[in-house]
Amino acid sequence: MQEKNLINAKLIAQNKGLPHDWFADWRTDDPVHWNPPNPDYTTELVGGALDKGFWVLTRYQDVYDVSRDQERFSSHTGGPVIWDLNPEQLAIQQAGLMGMPIHEHSQTKRLIMPPFAPKALAAFSDKITAAAAAIVDDVASLGQCEFVFDVASKLPVYTFCELMGIAPEDRKKVFKLGNELADIENRKPEHNPNEGLFELAMKVCAEKQDTPDETIMSRLLHGEVDGEKLNTLQVQMFFVTMSIAGHETTRSTLGHFLRLMHEHPDQRAILMEDLKGRLPNAIHEVLRHSPPVIKFRRTATQDTRIGDTDVKQGDKIYLSYPAANRDPAVFDDPDRFDILRPNADQHLSFGTGPHVCVGARLALMQLQSMLHCLLTRLPDIKPVGEMRYMRSIWFNAIIDMPVRFTAE
Repeated sequence: MQEKNLINAKLIAQNKGLPHDWFADWRTDDPVHWNPPNPDYTTELVGGALDKGFWVLTRYQDVYDVSRDQERFSSHTGGPVIWDLNPEQLAIQQAGLMGMPIHEHSQTKRLIMPPFAPKALAAFSDKITAAAAAIVDDVASLGQCEFVFDVASKLPVYTFCELMGIAPEDRKKVFKLGNELADIENRKPEHNPNEGLFELAMKVCAEKQDTPDETIMSRLLHGEVDGEKLNTLQVQMFFVTMSIAGHETTRSTLGHFLRLMHEHPDQRAILMEDLKGRLPNAIHEVLRHSPPVIKFRRTATQDTRIGDTDVKQGDKIYLSYPAANRDPAVFDDPDRFDILRPNADQHLSFGTGPHVCVGARLALMQLQSMLHCLLTRLPDIKPVGEMRYMRSIWFNAIIDMPVRFTAE
């Protein structure tokens, strides 16, 4: 019998999906579940050591409440990732937007939010629509392609580069390094894409030093938090965080969207009856049903309780978004994929509280633009053959999806 342990990096790849049966059992009998360490699994992990166990939250309300309570459950203490970090690794994580002290996080967030405001996104929408059309142009006459990297990866990379102020000649490098960074458990330990991304961040900063503009990197470089400029590591880590948050998640959601529509032809038929009207809710249902990010971490800052479970100061808390998104206390018949689900947008795939995804509106805009263009021009596109999932304890990601369609 397979041990129910979430630090098995092969789990999702071998099962071709998340262990929702585990989450359902734990939610019923052990909703704040202790996941022990296992040295047989940790030898395969590249992200860091995992010598300590952690509490897995499987109920929607627990994930929601803990996410919003930085006083008792910190994303700074211990960092936002589940690994047991050495002092150098922890300092790097704490310099990033997800791991800053909460007051610094709030001020930095205000600094970079203007490009994500509704008015700014509306002005940017034509560029996204044009980029989506160009991506479909590249494959439309072929009749087949590999969807993840030929299609799904390209729009989020383009968008990230436009917002950050990255020159066109550096965008292939962003594409390569961003993919390598996300695929953390498959790369060699001595290879660290962070170094290339740090170097690129400094190149962009040098370009913006004397010619400030409205790009996010320029805002970070010239703005202030608590009356002081952000230090080099903080700027670099923001760049790295955005390169993965704005890339991997949107790419994976596009893949899961195509997969789920293929697995549920009745839902695809409902969608195509009114593509424009039903697409937004369908995207939320895909995010609820198959969230691209599996978890983030909080650390208990004091002895406390979650539900009926005693939690000690220093304990790691694993926020399980897939489990929360299928809590029957919130979502009726939660395992059913239903694009007309009335509360699909209550999913926690973008997080909640102070660390809610800053680019959620932008991600939804990209998804709508790409999927509307794709399904309008290539309406019979579908996966063929075997899909391959990423070996990861962090991402629910398809990394190889051959597709076919009637060529234009």
